[in-house]
Amino acid sequence: MPRNNVDVLCLLQEHGAILEGHFVMPSGFHSQTYLQTSLLMQHPNLAQRIAGALSDKFTKKADVILALTPSDSVLAQEVARARGVRAIFASKDENGNMILKHNFTIKEGEQVLIVDDVAVSGRKINRAIELVGRMKGEVIGVGVIVDRSMGYLPLTVPLRSLLAYPIQTFSANQCPLCAAKIPFTQVDELKNQ
Repeated sequence: MPRNNVDVLCLLQEHGAILEGHFVMPSGFHSQTYLQTSLLMQHPNLAQRIAGALSDKFTKKADVILALTPSDSVLAQEVARARGVRAIFASKDENGNMILKHNFTIKEGEQVLIVDDVAVSGRKINRAIELVGRMKGEVIGVGVIVDRSMGYLPLTVPLRSLLAYPIQTFSANQCPLCAAKIPFTQVDELKNQ
């Protein structure tokens, strides 16, 4: 099977990674559906296949793969392995700003491929693009396993995904789930972001 022939939707379904309920996302928006890609990435053989397919979406050379959070470091590591480059991840400082810790660095002129598990609004991705810019690197693109945005993301670089899976989100004051008094569904992943 070619490396880029990964049926992500099927894998998400098989591994129970499409959750239904009433979720409060890290952005504060509410959703009826949550995609828990970590249930796929915990399996090394799947992580390798997914990362290989994601890497194949980009033909430009990358010097470093940047994960947006430590929780996406498995994805970054596997994409880096497929490309023969190094992987790093961003963290947050005490004020919530995206930074590099652990002596990670991006050298001036380095080509950076940003990876994330799920794209929603593009805000976190834009913060990573700004971080790379401050370090004088160049972002060649953003690769995500799932693009769950409802269409346009305000990015200045190409975004490529393995699966487009738009999911409607609601502000808290316009959420039909809240109006129906459906209790929040707890997901450990959401508590840590």
